[in-house]
Amino acid sequence: MPRKSDEVTPAEATRLKAYWYAVRKPRVVHEAGVVSLVLPGYFGGRPWSIPVDRVAVRDLSSAPLPEDIPEPEPVLARQVTIPYLFTTGPLTLPNLLLMFTEPQRVPPLRLGPAMAPNSDLPFGYFSTRAERGAYVDGVKLRAENPSGLERLLLAAGTTRFEDPVRWLHRHRQVITDAADQERITRRRVVGHRIQLAAAFVWVPAVIGEEALIGEDGPLWAILLLLAVIVGTLGLSVVGGRRAR
Repeated sequence: MPRKSDEVTPAEATRLKAYWYAVRKPRVVHEAGVVSLVLPGYFGGRPWSIPVDRVAVRDLSSAPLPEDIPEPEPVLARQVTIPYLFTTGPLTLPNLLLMFTEPQRVPPLRLGPAMAPNSDLPFGYFSTRAERGAYVDGVKLRAENPSGLERLLLAAGTTRFEDPVRWLHRHRQVITDAADQERITRRRVVGHRIQLAAAFVWVPAVIGEEALIGEDGPLWAILLLLAVIVGTLGLSVVGGRRAR
């Protein structure tokens, strides 16, 4: 019996947006109580598997997050990290949000996306391979059929959330003391400013590399460039730690 034109098969619903020429297509699948994010552009052939009972889902295309949230945004003991793992281009908008009831470790990131200039991932090649690891609180995705994927994930055992602020209050440690809130907020602002300063130094250094060094540049220029690179990486690390 032919299916109706508006029906979507489970295989179609799991797909994420991808370029037509991509050999390995990104998708979200579930099996045996596990939700797996298959993102070849980021993690190669390694699926990112998360227990289904730790995943909450929200279709952003049909129900965008509310702008007039009645409760103030909570100050959390740990900074929330929810990257957009785009599978076509950074100028696109996510249409599906997955939140994790507890932070999940990120699989080892490929070198390509770690070095990509159009990416602002909160984790990198080395941090995802370190013993300590890199963790995120959720991910934003762009699905081919976000409503269909949401239905499949809910049927698999995930939960759906409406108010992100209330959800964070239930699943993360919230700082209630006013003095601690001010101290943590100030520290995170300083950390973000340090990261921004590092970026402002890094970009001109990379752009001016060819003009300064050329094919046979002086040794002092090479050493200066290396010092700038090391310094900006150090600033970025320090800023990232303060922004947590």
